Amino acid sequence: MPTLAMIQAAQQQVDMKMNSDRSLRNLSVRWKRLLLPIMVLTTMVFARAHADANVPKPTISPATTHVTPNVITDWTPPPAFLAGMAAIAQGDSAAVDAAIAALKDNPLATYLRFRFLLDPPTSDPAPVIAFLQAHPDYVFSAQLKSQTLNRLISKQQFADYQLLQAVAPELKSNRRLSCQGWQAALALGTLSAQQVKDAEQFWAQGRNQPSYCDPIFKWLRANDKLTPNLYRQRIQASMIAGNPSFASYLVRDGTSRKISGLDTYFKRWDEARQDPQSTLQQALKRYHSYPGHDEQALLIQAFKWLGRSDPQAAHDLLAQLPKSWQIKPDEQAEIARVIALKAAYTRMPQAYDWLMALPESVQDKETRTWTARAALRAEDWARLKVAINTMPVDLSQTPQWQYWLARADAELGKNQDAKARWQALVHTPNYYGLLAADRLGIAYPWPKIPPLPVMNTREVEKNPTVQLAFYLHAAGLTDDARRAFLSALNEIPPEQIPALTLLAEQSKWHDRVSIAIARMNKQDDPHWFSARFPTPWESTVDAQAKAQGIASNWLYGVIRRESLFMSDVGSGAGAQGLMQLMPNTARWINRKADLGLTTMNLHDPKTSITLGAAYLSYLKDKFNGQLPLAIAAYNAGPGRVRQWLPEDRNLPGDVWVDTILFDETRNYVRAVLSATMIYAWRESKERESNKSTQNTDNLLSLLTPVQASNPTTLSSVKPAATVVADRVAGN
Repeated sequence: MPTLAMIQAAQQQVDMKMNSDRSLRNLSVRWKRLLLPIMVLTTMVFARAHADANVPKPTISPATTHVTPNVITDWTPPPAFLAGMAAIAQGDSAAVDAAIAALKDNPLATYLRFRFLLDPPTSDPAPVIAFLQAHPDYVFSAQLKSQTLNRLISKQQFADYQLLQAVAPELKSNRRLSCQGWQAALALGTLSAQQVKDAEQFWAQGRNQPSYCDPIFKWLRANDKLTPNLYRQRIQASMIAGNPSFASYLVRDGTSRKISGLDTYFKRWDEARQDPQSTLQQALKRYHSYPGHDEQALLIQAFKWLGRSDPQAAHDLLAQLPKSWQIKPDEQAEIARVIALKAAYTRMPQAYDWLMALPESVQDKETRTWTARAALRAEDWARLKVAINTMPVDLSQTPQWQYWLARADAELGKNQDAKARWQALVHTPNYYGLLAADRLGIAYPWPKIPPLPVMNTREVEKNPTVQLAFYLHAAGLTDDARRAFLSALNEIPPEQIPALTLLAEQSKWHDRVSIAIARMNKQDDPHWFSARFPTPWESTVDAQAKAQGIASNWLYGVIRRESLFMSDVGSGAGAQGLMQLMPNTARWINRKADLGLTTMNLHDPKTSITLGAAYLSYLKDKFNGQLPLAIAAYNAGPGRVRQWLPEDRNLPGDVWVDTILFDETRNYVRAVLSATMIYAWRESKERESNKSTQNTDNLLSLLTPVQASNPTTLSSVKPAATVVADRVAGN
């Protein structure tokens, strides 16, 4: 069995040889990718091997029959798996085969074969095809097929590519597959007329296409398939997509191919983009009849550009639209939709009327909810009721809009109607349920924290994909473990999901616990709160919360929303770790708060919590202790929050939260606030504590009025927590 010394020695050998051959360089990359899991596995195996054999073990293996329910299962992978992973890293196919044979029917055997085939020592696709034919529905078969197709294309094995492409599972269509398929068909002489047309339209999209599409594009160019009309189509698409620099490149490229008129065409579109108002005003004077197809398309887009920059000017010009331009009613409606939504986003007083006037053909969730938000931001309660009542039933009946319908009723003096609606919400301890209880002036219906359900997990543990997920999780192969868990959720019957959730909770697999609870639709069931709102790294969270003068329950609420306790995750924008900090922000707050961190591994939980707590403390101070503003700033940035402040009057806190411009930030603030309340409840129920906790007598107390950024004549806004008694009592 490999030891750590053997692993390190092998790594040194690979590093010494990696510059001599490309295959060895690839092996080094593969080895480094596998080294950490192998080291983790080695530690686990040695720990188990050196344990006192006479000491009773509190865990059982998946194969053992459970005598009592809720016995924690030991998912430590067998030693043969460690040997197999090491053999894969070394490219030793014989050792891989031996490890697979030793694993027998353990699902890790199939996984080892999959991992070996991801980067096999030969370019022969036959073993991959055989694997896929034997395991078409395997959780990792699509990944294996996709990666093998990429390798075959790179090696120009086009016949093998087409052979593998025909094997299950069928992959979801995407740009890479399309371009690869055309390249293979081109090389084999099987490119059809329809494929050529599809490739032409693919080329004409308004963006720079990836390099793997170059072969088919070069063929189109060499065979004069890229016509002047296609160039104009792509220039137009690029301008509409907001890529004028790419459109300019297309002009130069087309001109080099002796295509005339592209420069004039581009300039006309660029003028419309830069000054759509002048373009439309001139067109109204110039065109008293149909302007032509191309010009009509430009004028439609000019209206949309103007609608996004100056909604009032666009609205006024749209009212002058000549019938002779023959712009279809649905296109006019789409223009009006762009104008009205931009008016709502920028809090123009006209937004409500413009949105309500939109034809039904362009009304959707976005327009309906922003009609309501336009009335809400203005605190026009009568109009808010109208807006909610015009929503589709499935939208108007959601807790959000039932809460606001009740708020409108209370503001309009219909107290009994308001109380009835709020009463219907209080039984669900989510954001609006908590607010409804506050509006009624009643205590939250928190139960005592019950123990997790007691159940027998034997049946769900028989599922091979379940076993695979937990073995991989124990092995530190996190990404594959998560994918296997999601696959298991889809495989098992619904009645087994609670048992799977319990298994995940026993393994402290917090992110999968929450996902499984959501699959059960039990997010708001307090019986699962202890699992859905865990407290890992508790000593670090408590210490950093105390050091920064913030509440530990608030800090936990942010961590949960940011990463779902996955310390290894990163976002496409570059945010990393538990608290999803950007590296620049982390360096800045390290200096600002004088934390003295010399190394900043943002995937280290302690480092992430230390930096995140300091940044939360900074934002809380910056926004005068108002948690909703600080939370929004953590998500969207302080600059945007300042832009969202009311201009000339104070705004109730709950109104401000629900009229935040970005959907993501709006949902984020609500989720963090409700989680803050739930964590405070957990702490108060579980033990008396001297921890610093946010004042969470009720959620409404956190939603203090948001101060106007440019006050002129301030309206009188009562403290949110005192409004309840006035409204419900009829004062």
